[in-house]
Amino acid sequence: MAKPPRTGIGPEGADPELVGIENAILDLLVRVEDRHLDEMGLDKGIMKLVTAEEQEAILDHVLNRDGEILQPEIEAGGSCANVLRAASLLGVDASYSSAVAGDDTGRLFERGLDASRVRNRLARIDGVTGTSVVLVTPDGERTMNTHLGVCRQYRPEHVPEEDIRRSRIFFTTGYIWDTPNQIDAIEHAIEVARAAGAKLAIDVADPFAVRRSRDHLMRHKEHGFDILFANAEEARMMTGLGPEAAARELAKTIEVVAVKDGVRGAWVRRGDEVHCVPAHQVDVVDTTGAGDCFAAGFLYGLLRGLPIRTCCEIGIAMAADTITHLGVKLSPDIRERLAMIEQRQAAAVQ
Repeated sequence: MAKPPRTGIGPEGADPELVGIENAILDLLVRVEDRHLDEMGLDKGIMKLVTAEEQEAILDHVLNRDGEILQPEIEAGGSCANVLRAASLLGVDASYSSAVAGDDTGRLFERGLDASRVRNRLARIDGVTGTSVVLVTPDGERTMNTHLGVCRQYRPEHVPEEDIRRSRIFFTTGYIWDTPNQIDAIEHAIEVARAAGAKLAIDVADPFAVRRSRDHLMRHKEHGFDILFANAEEARMMTGLGPEAAARELAKTIEVVAVKDGVRGAWVRRGDEVHCVPAHQVDVVDTTGAGDCFAAGFLYGLLRGLPIRTCCEIGIAMAADTITHLGVKLSPDIRERLAMIEQRQAAAVQ
């Protein structure tokens, strides 16, 4: 991603608008055929937690093939961090916290934050930084095999309380409810955000997260979340309903709900206001980070006071752009294209 042209905002500058906590992960992206997933018994399109040994075996299988040794494409990842980096590109002042080690992987992750001008509130812990082997099939679907490393040692004392108190939106994902200390940390962060009057936003993130953390997600669905992002399958797992009906059901207790339905677009609902926004038709290279970029664009729109349909249109435009690249990248002209969406909305209300 290009560095956002932002002036006068830095680690000690104005209040952060958007603060996020989740797992700091370095992505190792590899193009594979569907048969490679079958050979390893991997479920396509799903995130799976693996040990370091399992991850090494996966890499060995997919990189040593056809008589040559391939190299993965490496970039900073982590769902929440992806959201904050993309939002920062649009001019949002963002702050991020997680845990990394003092290894080369951790330093690469920190450089990714710095390049995107996201405030670095990382805890540094002895061990290894988290990594995810992301296998991308010809249809652009991604299958993630994640070793969390020191992310699992994140604790309440690492929470950037002052940033959260000064922010407008606190954001996390369903991946964070993992170890007891991580659960304590995110619950503490949520309490800080609620006490300070910040909006609480979450991306459910993956069917895996719903299965693992259903009790936490459903409790906060009833009594905590202000903004929720889910794809059609995640929404179905939470409500038993299709995308439109799930958005309606979730909006009974959540202020803003966006349910993404792949090539069919997204349903967005706030109270009685509901919109179905169509997807863009593009040539798909890699779906990694599509949901993250959608959330980044949507949150940007909310922070700028735009109507929820416009927020959704911006999110869909961001998602459509990133899936035309390998990895979570955006085109150099993305800001100009999003400005056109905002201009159309402004003209429509005049």
